[in-house]
Amino acid sequence: MKKKRLLLTGYGAFHTHDENPSERLCLAMEQREVEGFEVHTSVLPVVFAQIPDILADLDLQSFDVILFTGLAASREEITPEKVALNWLYSPERADNSGQTIDEGRPLIPELPLAQMSTFPVEELTEHLLGDGLLAKMSFSAGTYVCNSTFFHGLCYSLGRNQCAFMHIPEDVNVDKLADSLCRFIASL
Repeated sequence: MKKKRLLLTGYGAFHTHDENPSERLCLAMEQREVEGFEVHTSVLPVVFAQIPDILADLDLQSFDVILFTGLAASREEITPEKVALNWLYSPERADNSGQTIDEGRPLIPELPLAQMSTFPVEELTEHLLGDGLLAKMSFSAGTYVCNSTFFHGLCYSLGRNQCAFMHIPEDVNVDKLADSLCRFIASL
């Protein structure tokens, strides 16, 4: 039987964070088996201008499940995101190229202002809680690079797969989270 394809992404260091737990999660997932899936990972740059081309090159339509992950240092819980905003705004925090976005604007002007995740976010949240991880569904991935990745990812995948973004706190137990994700994704 042909295996499904999973893409899990994270980011490298950025801003004042020398280490990013989403990159560690990618490394942890590479070391694990997800029943019924080929696991692919990618560490993305924290650079607004590079995200659209990188996602296009990843051929998102070829994956059955896409889970983008990123650090949310101000949050205490793992937060699977329900909504991606078609909005770009970051006047106070530059990306790794030094770019700030001082005036808010749509990522893709001709598209709606928001898209919903095509992934069972509610069920993932409940699963994480059941595995003893702090988790809470979120309705905003913000307006930084994470949201840009999520919105572009939903656009490029054209609804042909299950696609979500999940923010993780700085002190997350990466191994426990990776084990929980393996079990949940295998059930899809």
